[in-house]
Amino acid sequence: MYDSYLLYIKSKCPFCIKAIHRLKEEAKQYKTVAVDECDDEFIFELKEAYGHKSFPMVLGYTATSRSYSWIGGCDDLMTHLDNPKKF
Repeated sequence: MYDSYLLYIKSKCPFCIKAIHRLKEEAKQYKTVAVDECDDEFIFELKEAYGHKSFPMVLGYTATSRSYSWIGGCDDLMTHLDNPKKF
């Protein structure tokens, strides 16, 4: 299990809202970066960097190594929270 989570989101995205709700429900620490006001080039680069075409984009943070690891989208986050050893 990660110490906290970082989510790139779009504010009105139903999957982003679902992911945030689940993290709140489980009292997990998280930060969000809303990309609503970002230009299209930044969003394109973000999607290319992670190889993920939709939002949210979820990363898990490990404090001991001070690093982030890719989790995926909303469904991947749900799977991770249900079965953290899988990630």
